[in-house]
Amino acid sequence: MSDRVRDRWVAGEVALNAWSTFGGGSAGVLASAGFDAVTVDLQHGEQTLEGLGDVVGAIERAGSVPFVRIGWNDPATVMRALDLGARGVICPMVDTAEDAAAFVRFCRYPPLGARSYGPVRSAFGTGRRQTDAANESVLAFVQIETSEGWANVEAICAIAGLDGVYVGPADLSLALGFESFADLSAPDMHDALDRVVAAASARGVVPGIHAPSFERAIEMARRGFRFVGAAGDVELLRAGAAESIERTRADARAER
Repeated sequence: MSDRVRDRWVAGEVALNAWSTFGGGSAGVLASAGFDAVTVDLQHGEQTLEGLGDVVGAIERAGSVPFVRIGWNDPATVMRALDLGARGVICPMVDTAEDAAAFVRFCRYPPLGARSYGPVRSAFGTGRRQTDAANESVLAFVQIETSEGWANVEAICAIAGLDGVYVGPADLSLALGFESFADLSAPDMHDALDRVVAAASARGVVPGIHAPSFERAIEMARRGFRFVGAAGDVELLRAGAAESIERTRADARAER
């Protein structure tokens, strides 16, 4: 089973993640563009658990690794997303090491965790072959986006079985009381992000971040983030539509 994300890390490269907010076929389109991973947003996006299996399948067929951002740290949702074929799960609003440990526990089958067996769409076969491969391959990320989570980031990164942390800049900027909003170029944000990268790197945990623009994605990679949300369907559609309108109108005026 191909895993572009881990292949990038083994090669010392940054894995690029795309964020899927719309329902329908947007996730498959993003995957076909060549992103290493595509994350389906169940917290704020249009997609639901009921249709997740088909979306995950479209991502996987296009060669990307399917991730899911669940709506809350809920064991049933974690296990359901994994049963439907997600190979990475991102858990929002994690405040403490205990929160992180509870999440990781339901990402792993016994004896490593407490995930119940019953995969509907498995990338790893069946039976013991599936459980062993899933325990080794499923990527468990928690989001650092609250003031408490940021204050506890070192303890969170020390949790056994946690693969990565993923910064949500919008919520983090609100939680830490920054004057700017989700501004990845702001000095106070840089200080906050550097602490996350240092904590993760010290524990062998992958630092990730949502940075859906070309310029910011590059900057975050240079700051040490190894899993970068470099684009989202909302941003790509908005930017592409704006450019199309601007160029069409400019050319139309030039023809007068």
